[in-house]
Amino acid sequence: MKNPVGRPKTLDRKKLINIAFEEYWLKGFNNVTLSSIANIAKISRPGIYKEFKDEDGLKCEALKKYTNALKNNVTKQYIKSNDIRTLICHFYSTIGIPQNKKYFRGIRHASSINIPKGSKGCFYEKAKIVKYLLSEKTVNEINAFEQHRKNEFIIYIKKMQNNGKITKSFKSDVIYEYISATLSMAQNLELNEMNKFKIKSIVDKALSCILSQKIILN
Repeated sequence: MKNPVGRPKTLDRKKLINIAFEEYWLKGFNNVTLSSIANIAKISRPGIYKEFKDEDGLKCEALKKYTNALKNNVTKQYIKSNDIRTLICHFYSTIGIPQNKKYFRGIRHASSINIPKGSKGCFYEKAKIVKYLLSEKTVNEINAFEQHRKNEFIIYIKKMQNNGKITKSFKSDVIYEYISATLSMAQNLELNEMNKFKIKSIVDKALSCILSQKIILN
């Protein structure tokens, strides 16, 4: 039965988060209004406020949908891996170069989310770029995932140092920050539409500073 005239449509929380997730990823957090999301979802703005308290609450839930997928499908691969090619394939996958799934499976293989058609880059990295413009809840989610990722990467980095794949000249937390910054750089270059093989050359040079030997992928 159709809703009576004037009565707002019942809010479907999951559907609304999915809409926000796609809009924010495709257009950027600060290029999407709450009104536009309400129009797509065919619900009222007050209904969104009632469910999420504020716009920041909706942004946080949209980002959390992505970071949960990263936790369950991407970062945990580092805990299990004993191969340096996991790191290298992660970088190459990030810039759109297909990789052997034996070593790394990117977020696009996750079944828990649908990647928006036409999306570019990593939603999380795009959120980090505009972090200074975001509000408390979303910033807290960015920081929480960053700490989670750091913890899991450091376990992997120490394994690679112990088996001679990554240099011991730097502490594991310093190497993590270097890897994180290089990932962000690669993402930014991709968003600026640099040729992916040029980005690969830059990434290879950057990684050579921490790898103990040249790695051949096969």
